[in-house]
Amino acid sequence: MVIKWLDRFFKRKQQKAAQQGGYKMTIAEAEKMLVMIQKTQETELSCDDVHELLDQYAEMKLRGEDASALLPLIRFHLDMCPDCREEYEALMRILRAQA
Repeated sequence: MVIKWLDRFFKRKQQKAAQQGGYKMTIAEAEKMLVMIQKTQETELSCDDVHELLDQYAEMKLRGEDASALLPLIRFHLDMCPDCREEYEALMRILRAQA
């Protein structure tokens, strides 16, 4: 999980650097990366695993259920993965608009 996140992080940074003519990691980015590494758990879900369960997680949240307690690995992944969190937030906006 952390390796995948780091890979995505640096790919985005490389793309941005190519557009701007170079890349230097800021202290804040380095600190964020260290926190991510420190929070690595023995058991984690991949982005693919989360995407398979994201609709169920979102629907539980909309019903007022404690989805974070029932599916803690998904909550942890969403806290750690900005790409999946963005997908989740988009899904929640769509589901709320339909309600």
